Parts: sequence; structure tokens; C-alpha cells
Amino acid sequence: MTPKITAGCYFHIPFCARKCAYCHFLSFPFDEKTEERYANAVLMELRLFAARLQSMPPVDSIYFGGGTPGLIPAEHIAGILDECRRIFPVAAGCEITLETNPGTVSPEKAAAYRAAGINRVSVGAQSFSDAELRAVGRIHSAAEIADSLAALSGAGFDNISLDLMLGLPEQTAESWRATLGAAVNFPIRHISVYMLELHKFDEFVEFLEFDERPPLLARAAEGKPSLPGEDMVADMYAETIDFLGSRGLEQYEISNFARPGSASRHNLKYWRRTPVYGFGLGSHSFDGHFRYANTSEMEDYCRRIESGISPVVRRSEVTEKQALEETFFLGLRLTEGVDLRGSAAAGFLSERKNAQSAQSAMNEFRAQGLIDMDESRLRLTVKGMLLSNEILEYFV
Repeated sequence: MTPKITAGCYFHIPFCARKCAYCHFLSFPFDEKTEERYANAVLMELRLFAARLQSMPPVDSIYFGGGTPGLIPAEHIAGILDECRRIFPVAAGCEITLETNPGTVSPEKAAAYRAAGINRVSVGAQSFSDAELRAVGRIHSAAEIADSLAALSGAGFDNISLDLMLGLPEQTAESWRATLGAAVNFPIRHISVYMLELHKFDEFVEFLEFDERPPLLARAAEGKPSLPGEDMVADMYAETIDFLGSRGLEQYEISNFARPGSASRHNLKYWRRTPVYGFGLGSHSFDGHFRYANTSEMEDYCRRIESGISPVVRRSEVTEKQALEETFFLGLRLTEGVDLRGSAAAGFLSERKNAQSAQSAMNEFRAQGLIDMDESRLRLTVKGMLLSNEILEYFV
């Protein structure tokens, strides 16, 4: 009997204390009145969603992303969770994650999150260097990272993730080693390492239909601030994989490392194309057949919801060809790679207009040390992960 597929729920909380210099995500400064209206709208969107479906899929991951979800009142998070539990059959042991930033977590808030059922927290540390944090407009210090982690541990959280950024202004190999060393000294189970890639921000912003470009992009165009070179970042990335692996945090995806059994269940749903239902401003959903997106305008979102109208403004069916492509390029992000034996990935390769050319390209990538391939699996090497976009663009 085929096991029933479990879905995930994502809630976008778009409020921040201040937007960071590199940020291209949908977020706004916190405003109490707007936030209260928004929290109520998210509850109403859940009810609108439930009214459209006759049966609700089981859910084994719930994720509050942003923005800074930890910035809003804890009772609003609890209220959304309660409504989610009322509507969806939430599995026992469901992974319930809240993103937050240092400086926004007090012992009282941490205890309230724990009481509400949050069992995993992702902390946006980015760096343990105060100079690097200032360079990108972060409003917290390295000391506040430690304070936040202490508050979470004190409240009973034992599943904590840290976000770190590689390639920040003023960053050196020595300061990055110090950041990694500081991170593993805390009782954390997961680390995400994201690279600052300013040259890609223009296409990100255009794709996501945002009006404002990150201010760091403009400063970089003027030669300020000083950014580490690509070769240096590549060396630091390779060193990161070895260092974290030696500390029990194994790489399972291009940017993600976890202790055994602690890979992000929610993020794996995206990479394995499992249904995720998004709620809130600008959120995206995939139900296994269709992808759809909510409006990214706050007033439009609230008015639609308050009028009983769906906030979805884009909806498209995923064709068989697109499904094959997605299986291939999302699977290659994972260190387990893609299964070439009778899988969708094999179908994808055979469907190429010039399968022989694709095979020749893979042989060339293997000769360059970018991929590992045998009869059963295809994986990116560490070198290939650094050039993953270029490799995937060849095929997709």
C-alpha cells in the first residue's frame, strides 16, 4: 500500500524591525495596527482555503517564515497555529518551525512559543563578527546571538537552526572560521550557509516583481563595500563542508547541514516536490499539480481576504515536462543526487531534444570534476555545487 503523502504549511510573516542591506525578500517595517489586521487576515485565509476543499491533506510540517516572525506578538503565532490545527489533520510529531532574529527573542517570548507548540527555531545569525553585521545593516550584535540562543535553550528548545552568510562585506577566511567555530559551540542541530550573490539580485528582484533593489547592490556597483573574491569564497565553502562534517553536521543540500535526523523536513518538501500550502502575503503553493501565488500587495491582500475573495493572483498547471525538469534540478541540490534508474530524472534526460548532446555534456562535466555519475545516481561534487546554476541551466 502506497503511504499517504503528507503536506506542509507555510505562513509568511512580512514584518521586520528594519530591512537589511542585502535583502530582496517581501518584508516591511513592523507596524502594530497593520500587523494585527494582517494576522486576522491570515486566519481568514485559512478558513477560505478550508471552504474550497472537501478533504484536507495530513500535515507534518508547519513553517513561519518572513520577514521576522519572532517580531510579532507570540499570541498571534499561537492563534494561527490553533486555526491550522483546527483545519488540517496535523500529524503527531509535526515539525513546527519559527524563523526569528537575534534581539527579538526574550525568555518570555521563547516560553510562549514553546507553549504554543513551536518545536524548532531558525535563528538568522548571519555572522559572529560585529563588523560584518554592521556592514550589511543587521541590527543585532554577536553577543545578542548568544543571548537569543540561551533564551531558546532555557525555554526547552533542543532543535535550533542557525542561518549564516558566506561572502559578506569585510569577511575574511579568518573571520569566517571564527563564525563557524562560534556557531558549533552552541547546542544547535542545523546550519544553513547562504552565499551573498549580489550579481544575481537584479534578476531576483525582477522575477519577484519588487520595486526596490537592495541598497548593498548599489554600494557594490560603486566599489563599496569590499567583498571577498569568488576564489576565496569557493575555498571557504569547501572548508565549511569539511569543518561542519567533522563536527557532526553533515551536508544534505547545497546550503544546508544537519546532525543525524535533523534535516529540515519542511525544506525537503520543496526539493522533493511534496505539496506545500502557502498562506499570507506573496506566499507560494504547490498541491502536486498546480503552482499558485498570492498577491504581494498588503492592502490588496487584506481587502481580498476581508471580502471573502481568494488572494491568489497567479495559478499555473505543472506540465509533465515541467515536472520532469523540476525533479531533475531540485534533486541535484541534494547531496543524495537524483536516481537515474527508472525515475523521473531518467525520463527527463531521455526527453531532451538532443539526448546525445546532453550525455556529452554530462561526460564533460564529469571530466571537469563537477558531477559524479554512475549507473544509478547523478550528484554534484563540491566544485559542481559552486557552479550549480550554470550546470542546471544547460539542461533546463
